[in-house]
Amino acid sequence: MREDISRRDVLQAMGLGAVAIALAELGEARPAWAEDAFTIASTGGSWGDGLKQAYVVNAGFEKRFNAQVSYAHMIDSVIATKAIAQCGNPPFTVPALLNAEAVMLAEGGCLQDYDLGVVTNYKDLLPGTFEAPRAGLKSYWAAHTQIIMGLVYNTKRVAAKPTSFMDLGSAKYKGKIAIPAYGWVGIQWLHALNQSLGGSPDQIDPGMKAIAELVKKNDAIVMENTDVTLKAFTREEIWMMPFWNGRCFSLQAEGVPVDIVYPRGSFQVGNGFPILKGTKFERPAQHFVNITLDADYQLEMTRRFRYPPSNKKAKLPPEIAHYALKDADLKAMMPLDFQKMNQHRAAYLARWNKEVLG
Repeated sequence: MREDISRRDVLQAMGLGAVAIALAELGEARPAWAEDAFTIASTGGSWGDGLKQAYVVNAGFEKRFNAQVSYAHMIDSVIATKAIAQCGNPPFTVPALLNAEAVMLAEGGCLQDYDLGVVTNYKDLLPGTFEAPRAGLKSYWAAHTQIIMGLVYNTKRVAAKPTSFMDLGSAKYKGKIAIPAYGWVGIQWLHALNQSLGGSPDQIDPGMKAIAELVKKNDAIVMENTDVTLKAFTREEIWMMPFWNGRCFSLQAEGVPVDIVYPRGSFQVGNGFPILKGTKFERPAQHFVNITLDADYQLEMTRRFRYPPSNKKAKLPPEIAHYALKDADLKAMMPLDFQKMNQHRAAYLARWNKEVLG
């Protein structure tokens, strides 16, 4: 009973509704949902294709570990919802998640530790690319890429290089700016921006007010995912938005006139693969995680998406060396308290819906 209460609490903290909570309380009436193959859960589109190519195809994973791989494509919040609702009898083997969702699953008791005797590349990770121990877990999530959210802008339409996220509020760009949806990565940007404006994880007023004004006064468009945002920048439907470093470089490679700056309120996250507790494919999962942390296989993701590798041994070829992060880029990064973020997730979602979208 204690486990069900814990999962109920976690689901409510995520801001999820009665359906998700009901799924969590089905208890042992869940075997039909359990994984029937080694299953990678991730967002779809170009990102899902890249994960498959880098860590399954290039690594020869299926042949090496006698594992037929299936794929489940959905956004991070839905992946986390399903993993918690089926905690201990998971629908996936390894979900691709950002820090916040991984921390939530760890706190909910739905993850297991990496076996560092198998995940030997863990020791070569750069600082800031793995999560600290929590909830009885020592090493449970590690990023395979270094992802920074800065301020991406159209260099043809935005005359002066932005120096602050508050430049989004300029009347010159009304209707041509965008923000990420709360359920995508808006929650992380809300917290980072809020801290840059003097707020704290427990006091979200400054960030919430600033974002609400962008939507209501400057007609900011709410973007639901990466692929939609890429298209909007390419078509010049938007000129400025908090967006990812690697995706900015991808747009540049396609000839789109964009650049990125890292004003105060930018933040660093990562995409990594925790192992769900109760998976039937625990051994192959450990080897898969090790592959994702391998310096050579990570370079495929860097070539595709321009995100620097998380393995400090990775050597970027000259043609992609400029994607590496500089120390100066990291100085403006806001540290995020993912545990606090998750604690307030439901309450701040309600406020977002009312104050930003209402």
